[in-house]
Parts: sequence; structure tokens; C-alpha cells
Amino acid sequence: MSKVVKNSLLSLVTFTSLICLSLQVSAQVNEEIEKTFPVTSQTDFSLNNINGAVTINSWSEDSIKVLVNISAKNQESRDDLTINMIHKSQKVTVSSDYKDNSYNQNKQGAKVDYQVWLPADSNLSDIELINGNLIIRDISGKIAAQVVNGSIKASGLSGNSQISSVNGSVDVLYSLNATNVNNIDVETVNGSIKLYLPEHINAAITADTMHGSINTEFGLEAKKNSFFGKNLRGEIGNGGSLVNLDSVNGSINILKSE
Repeated sequence: MSKVVKNSLLSLVTFTSLICLSLQVSAQVNEEIEKTFPVTSQTDFSLNNINGAVTINSWSEDSIKVLVNISAKNQESRDDLTINMIHKSQKVTVSSDYKDNSYNQNKQGAKVDYQVWLPADSNLSDIELINGNLIIRDISGKIAAQVVNGSIKASGLSGNSQISSVNGSVDVLYSLNATNVNNIDVETVNGSIKLYLPEHINAAITADTMHGSINTEFGLEAKKNSFFGKNLRGEIGNGGSLVNLDSVNGSINILKSE
């Protein structure tokens, strides 16, 4: 075999190897992680996520199941991410952590979507999302949840709640039997608020918006502020539950649960 042919073949093999290596580096990476934690009643659950959606459901099992779906543009991006799950006594903590602040270093971080199943009386003590929508279904425990960029939809609630979004709408629906709630606090900066309450609830309502309307199905009327914006102060039934609603750039609707 001539020297020219040998060199050509060597170059071809090297070139092909580089292409394969490049494809491996740039290939999309998808991964699924599932963990289950045994718990008893009224456990605390917290979750922090930077990039991705979160759905939290109730179920009848004495455990918390966390299903994680990871998608990264390449293996390097996947390696920058660590999913931490800690079960300590009656608390489960889950977080998406990026190595050396890699998510902020001018590159696309891995996307992490969570699905969670837990007992209905669990307390969602600290749910924080940066970029992603949050869905909560049928939780009777306390809820503290906030999202920076994304909407929040919470339904079937019957406990105290503190829920907020910076850039996104917030829809909160309380179940018909939720009549012993002490505090409901819903806030958004750029988005609307829809709060559904049982018809026979006793509540004191405070609602404020700077750029938007306030409407209610409970016979209460909003007033215009002296300079701009609207506010509503009133009671449903005999008062009792403290309900505070605040939106800067969005409407507020207080509706009846069905």
C-alpha cells in the first residue's frame, strides 16, 4: 500500500473519529429518576427548581414519590446538574443544583421537570421555581409557593396558603368544604389573579391592583384609588378568614367554587 493511500486512510479515520466525538458531545441527553420516601401524616415537602415545570398531586399512599425528567443539550450540560433529595424525619427536600453557577454562565442549563405525589395533608412548606409553571392539586395542608417566570394553578385546596408569581397568572381554587381556612395570600406583579372560594365561607377580603380591574361574585364592589388603581375591602358572610390579593399589572377576580 502506497504512503499516499496510508495517509489518506489515516486522515479519514481521524476525521470520522472527530465527527463521532462531536456528535457524542452535542447529543441530547434525557434521563429519568424516580424515588419514593415513606412518610406519616402532615409531613413537610419543599422543592426548589431553576428551569422546568412542577406538578404536585395528592394520593392515598403513605409515601412521597418524586419523578424527575431531565433534558440537556449535551452530556456536559447534564454533568453540571445534581438532583438532591433529602429525607429527614418528617421532611422531604428536593432541589436542582447547578455546578459552579453553570446555569448562569452564558449557556443553556439542563431542564428539569418534576412530578410529585404525596399525602393530601402534607404541607408544601417551600416551593420555589425560577422558570417554569407550577400545578398543585388537592392539597389540604399549608402551602407556601412562589414562581418568578411562570403561571400557578392550584385546585382542590382547603388549608392556609401563601402563593405568588412575579411574571405569570395565578389561579387558586378552594374546595367546597374548605370553610375553616385562616389565611389566604395571593400576589402577582405581571399577571392576573383568580381566586375561587366556597359560597358559604366567612372571610374578610382585601384586594389591590394598580393597573387592572377587580371583580367578585360575592356582592362586593371595588373602589377607585385617589390617583390610580383600585381596591376592595369587604366581608363575605361573617368575616373570619383573612384573604389578601395583590396584583400590580393585572385583574383580580374573586369567584365562587363549583
